[in-house]
Amino acid sequence: MIIRIINNASSKEFRNAVKLGDSNSKTLGFLPFIAFEKYAKLNQLIGAFEKGTNELLGYLLYRISYNKVTIVHLCISKNRRKSSTANKLVDYLKKHTRQYDGIKLSCRNDYGIDKVWEKFNFVPIIEKTGRSKRGLPLTIWWFPHYQENLLTQISEYELNNKIVAVIDMNIFLDLKEGREKESLALKSDWLLSEAILFYTREIHNEINKASTPELKKSSRKLLRYFKELPFRDEEEFSRIHQELKSEFPLKHKNDNSDLKHIAYSIAGGAKFFITRDGVILSNKKFFKQYNLIIYRPSEFITHLDENIQVSKYRPQTLIGTNISSTRIKSGNINKFIDTFLKPTERKSRFQKIVRDSLSFPDKFELIRISKEDTLLAFLIFDRSLDDKLRIPAFRFLNSNLKTTLSKHLLFKSILTSIKENRTFIEITEEFLDNDIETNIQEARFIKIGASWHKININGVLDSSEIHKELEEDFFTKQVIEKIEEIFHEFNNGQKLLKKYQFERFLSPLKLKDLEIPNFIVPIKPHWAEELFNDRSKQKLALFEPQYELLLNRENVYYRSSSPRILNAPARVLWYVSENKLTNEKGSIIASSYIDEIFIDNPKKLFKQFEKLGIYKWKHIVQTAGKKDKLMAFVFSDTELFKSSISLKNICDQFEVIENKKFMLVSPRKIKSETYLSFYKLGMGI
Repeated sequence: MIIRIINNASSKEFRNAVKLGDSNSKTLGFLPFIAFEKYAKLNQLIGAFEKGTNELLGYLLYRISYNKVTIVHLCISKNRRKSSTANKLVDYLKKHTRQYDGIKLSCRNDYGIDKVWEKFNFVPIIEKTGRSKRGLPLTIWWFPHYQENLLTQISEYELNNKIVAVIDMNIFLDLKEGREKESLALKSDWLLSEAILFYTREIHNEINKASTPELKKSSRKLLRYFKELPFRDEEEFSRIHQELKSEFPLKHKNDNSDLKHIAYSIAGGAKFFITRDGVILSNKKFFKQYNLIIYRPSEFITHLDENIQVSKYRPQTLIGTNISSTRIKSGNINKFIDTFLKPTERKSRFQKIVRDSLSFPDKFELIRISKEDTLLAFLIFDRSLDDKLRIPAFRFLNSNLKTTLSKHLLFKSILTSIKENRTFIEITEEFLDNDIETNIQEARFIKIGASWHKININGVLDSSEIHKELEEDFFTKQVIEKIEEIFHEFNNGQKLLKKYQFERFLSPLKLKDLEIPNFIVPIKPHWAEELFNDRSKQKLALFEPQYELLLNRENVYYRSSSPRILNAPARVLWYVSENKLTNEKGSIIASSYIDEIFIDNPKKLFKQFEKLGIYKWKHIVQTAGKKDKLMAFVFSDTELFKSSISLKNICDQFEVIENKKFMLVSPRKIKSETYLSFYKLGMGI
């Protein structure tokens, strides 16, 4: 079978397609010749042909609007309807329309071909009254193209910072119908701040099996209170689904749907799957190979605190605590060796690392992190190379601060390296827990051999100049190649995203030719003080003992939901407005990235982000005022400017580049050129 575009309206192939469509117009709906001709000219008519004879076996005709692809006709010759012809045509369409949000189609319910669309991995999302004389109902089916682009609706913040748990259909019905008490605990308000409950796209197929339109409608309405897990990779899903079917032979009609829920969960990156299915629960160990933990609802609730410690970043746990970082002296070193020695590690090896470091205090810094008298962490900074910060020890004792501490210290290590103009960071610690390795990876380190590497390019460059800027030794080449490998599947339409990821991986690099949105955001002086005033100048000041923890890698800021100017991802400059108490004029003091934007009910937003940032409920109420919607945006990788940019300087630069007067009462979009000009000025580049 050969699949190819039919774009010649005078060809025999085209005439045969029109003829086939007309002969099936009762089910397809009549399409005028001129419409066939229009779609052919737009290369939106795909034909399937018998190899050798060139006989037309079927065709697919589609249109594009609002960045969505809509299948208008999928028509197969009667003698080929049980073959793979339709599948091949749909696969061709999927492959060649990945730059769009997804593919949709409408199909009358009385045709009885739901299983066809399910087989093609489409899901039913809504039921409508059709345009036929009898007003017969039809269903809209949808296949998403998951794109990591500027318009993505998938929240990477939530996937990385919340406990991601998927519920199956039975749990969904428990919550909908108020049955099974243990499931109802999942509706508790406090759960929102700890975990995100997702459903998989398979639930649409299960809802579609309901006996009445009213039941379908009520179930779809309830879906709004949950989130749909990302559907990233159809091939990965199909592979996992086949593996599960081999392990769990289908015995009942609902078994395949149960396995699809799990396959989608694994492919979508979920960590937990909540079910009451006895077969699945009795095979918990099997799913560990997929890094998926199976729980009953009661088990999930019971173990939630334990799960939080390894899954969640909670900067607020450090706020107001007496956490300190101090240099280790030789007098008490044996205590640290015994305390932080790993069970499978040779003591003599660890002793050598520690004692060698102590021997060169001008090049090595041994740091203990403790809360009052309780030890929490131990790390070593090795500055023996001018352009590299090595970390041969990066160890944490089990505590409820372990994950938060590791993320904070990674970010502080990166900041330290940048401040000291070091291009490279290398973590050579050999005994890393799995959760610590995950945090290192999230901090955009790349693993080469047994160590983790991060490159810091301090400057503003064109993307073509990156390789020229680096002295490409073996490890540097490996790191760059690994970064490129991560994004090698991006197509031409995703060049922007690829550049954006390179900028983030090689931070504090700023690319001249990266055209993502740029904004100036006003912030009141007291919030700027809380969020950005890094009071420490000393090497060891990883924590500010009298103040709330500052400059976590991620933070959240609240503002009015209107006007809706901001979007993500984007770069942002922070403008501190005039301080009327001190008569200080406004200035730009820092730069960050906007990662995610959320607009919702203030209470829901507060619950969702109360573990991130410095805001109390009273602050949220003040910001929201009488409005029922509020904006929260997650920002990260904040860089404090070496010197703030004065209001006069801002006005002068603004008039030259933007050709406008500078006035700022709400976030303002600016040119990339303006952003880079202010960034260079603030960083002294």
